[in-house]
Amino acid sequence: MKYLSVPAIFTDSYLEKLNILNINAKNNIKIYEVYGSIPQGPIGTIRPSDTLPMITKTELLDYIKKANYYGIKFNYIMNSTVLDGSEYDTNSKKELVEFIQNLIDAGVESITVSVPYLIKFIRNNFQNLKITASICMEVNSVQGAVDVSDLGVDTIVLAKDVNRDFKLLKNIVNKINKPIKLLCTTPCIYKCSDLIYHMNLSSIRDNNLKNSFKIKDKFLSHTAIRCQERRLNNLEEYIRSPWIRPEDLSLYEEIGITLFKIDGRDKPESYNLEVIEAYMNEKYTGNLLYLMQSHYPKNSEVFEDLKMKKKDVRGLAVYINNNCLNNFLVPFVEEKIDCSKGCNECNYCKSWVDKSLTIDKENVEHYLSLLRKEEEIRMSI
Repeated sequence: MKYLSVPAIFTDSYLEKLNILNINAKNNIKIYEVYGSIPQGPIGTIRPSDTLPMITKTELLDYIKKANYYGIKFNYIMNSTVLDGSEYDTNSKKELVEFIQNLIDAGVESITVSVPYLIKFIRNNFQNLKITASICMEVNSVQGAVDVSDLGVDTIVLAKDVNRDFKLLKNIVNKINKPIKLLCTTPCIYKCSDLIYHMNLSSIRDNNLKNSFKIKDKFLSHTAIRCQERRLNNLEEYIRSPWIRPEDLSLYEEIGITLFKIDGRDKPESYNLEVIEAYMNEKYTGNLLYLMQSHYPKNSEVFEDLKMKKKDVRGLAVYINNNCLNNFLVPFVEEKIDCSKGCNECNYCKSWVDKSLTIDKENVEHYLSLLRKEEEIRMSI
């Protein structure tokens, strides 16, 4: 049995549709939890508040009860990687304990955390609450998994960059007698040097440190510009990105990993439901990149439409035909590829660019020109 952890979209219709997906599930797979948070909670998240739906604490608690009514658990997210010092303040700690107790009273059984101190603090005060080690902890080794497990967590979300290291995944599963969860829909660049900065930047924007942040309005981070530029200049980065296709979930189930996470708390309800349904069906015909980010064309028809419009900045004309990737993961599963040697020693992912990836050069070049201009502005004084 495989289980999906999906974003909480705070509408009744969303929960009703998730319930229908569970009722109609045919592939030994189930949506077992939704995850989310309120803006400006006592501990922030790595999703800045201004990118998330505005929901009150009262609305949150009501939503948790409704999710439980449908047999779907709620996992509360407080995975900031940078805290504001409240962990050293007695009154703030009391407020945190009260907040968590309110969550538990509403039916929350699990909470996701990034900071080791908070894991120990929560475990000390709530012995029966399940704690998930966030993907932000970057657990990417057996010893790292052991260390985090010893803190008292119940589930570990591994660093996304290990998604294709089946030897390591097997070793962690065999060593840690606790559930392992993997993020499927990651658009991130493999081994990105901006990762820590990006997580910390987002965390600061979602706790009290934002009061000293010099930029008050919404803005596009440097990391987003650099990452997009790197991908468009090196198309193999799209293949190297450690996504997990809907069709490949069973390959992970075979080695003992049954929990899978879908990203998208900052995305619309309709889009999330499309992505979730693809993973429930364990089959998707269309652009794999659309399952990672909604600004990519969903299918070949939308891709052709973007080609006609050329400079329409509402969509990026890059297309990975998911049907062409059916055997892509096999060498990783068979442990015939060693990514630790570096991509220049292998070029396996690069060899799949011509097999599966298509771009409209004019559309892409237009995007690149906009990115270069923005980069010039940001690098100037």
